[in-house]
Amino acid sequence: MSPKIILYTSSISFAKSTRAHTGSIKYMLDSKGVEYEEVDLATNKERAEEMVKVSGGERAVPQLHVDDKSYGGYESVQELEDAGELAAVLKGETPTPAAPPA
Repeated sequence: MSPKIILYTSSISFAKSTRAHTGSIKYMLDSKGVEYEEVDLATNKERAEEMVKVSGGERAVPQLHVDDKSYGGYESVQELEDAGELAAVLKGETPTPAAPPA
């Protein structure tokens, strides 16, 4: 069974960086070919508490959650991608850190 992937966003953010970060995460998800639910908190305010509960109190968007585990916002997701671990996370697997160069 595929993991449940949710990307929490807000269509009314006035911060240019928030819009750019949201677009970057969506690009990463789309490039991996995974299905995900985008939850726009501007139109689904009732889902905000769900996001905050899973993230341990974090209210900033965008946020990526996989199977009720928060993987944070853009910086954290980009770190996973840079480390080659994002694909495993999106499959519901525990990422295996890459071995340091010898």
